[in-house]
Amino acid sequence: MDSELKDLDLYGILEIQQSATEKEIKTAYRKKALQCHPDKNPDNPKAAQLFLQLSKILTVLTDTAARLAYDKLVNAKIAAKLREKEYDSKRKKLIDDLARRENEALVNQKNTVERNFEKELERLRKESSSLLAKERARVNELLRQQETEKEKIGSFKLKVKWKENGVYNKDNLTSLFSKYGDVITVVVLENKKCVALVEYKSKTSAINAKNLEVGYPNCPLIVSFLGDYGQDTKKSTANHTSVPNPSTIFSTHQNSNDNHVENTSSAQAFSDYEAMILERCRKANKPQQENSNSSKINTQEPWVI
Repeated sequence: MDSELKDLDLYGILEIQQSATEKEIKTAYRKKALQCHPDKNPDNPKAAQLFLQLSKILTVLTDTAARLAYDKLVNAKIAAKLREKEYDSKRKKLIDDLARRENEALVNQKNTVERNFEKELERLRKESSSLLAKERARVNELLRQQETEKEKIGSFKLKVKWKENGVYNKDNLTSLFSKYGDVITVVVLENKKCVALVEYKSKTSAINAKNLEVGYPNCPLIVSFLGDYGQDTKKSTANHTSVPNPSTIFSTHQNSNDNHVENTSSAQAFSDYEAMILERCRKANKPQQENSNSSKINTQEPWVI
């Protein structure tokens, strides 16, 4: 058999079935040869080659042994195509199954990641809520402590009066009253002549200033309390009869002015007692001041702060 014919579909060229008889093969050959004859196809340069090929096909299909060999070759090709088709079908199924499993795995993985992410978010929400609650409680406690400290510290104000206008101003009043402790502010009232307000951080400083400061000799000051703590001082004064050592008073005042802080109720009680002692000392010195025609108390005495 010509190797050229092995790759051709001889039955398809003659347009017959593989089970066709020899008579059907010859009839089909004559019909096809008339169609492909070179005389009838002068414009087709391949007409002669096709006509020769038809002659070879007729020779193969009319020879029993040659046709049998060709049929085996055709059947083998058909079987191979069937196997390839089946293989393709199985391979396609395997590919589809693999793709499906991969998609399922991806979906499961995505769901797992989303669940884990949601769990982490919930955990972070709880932790952040707990931290915020603790921080809020801490801030509230700090605010409460600050308010308590403010209540403890407070501010203590004095009202200062004098007779001659133009003698005192904010600067010299601040200088005079700073001897007794930290002065928060000094305000000279504009709507009232010869009146000023002095505010201290310390109650003891305010008491000392009220009891000791008399201003300049040519223009004395009249110092009084603003608020109820001056009344407490008077009450405390009425309940004591003894006068301590002035050196002890000086030491106590010196430590108090150095620290500028009264931390406990006992310190406040002592300051009331201290104010009482200073008041008595001031009254005890009045006769001497009248005899010397001086209205000023020397602020440089050892017991004065």
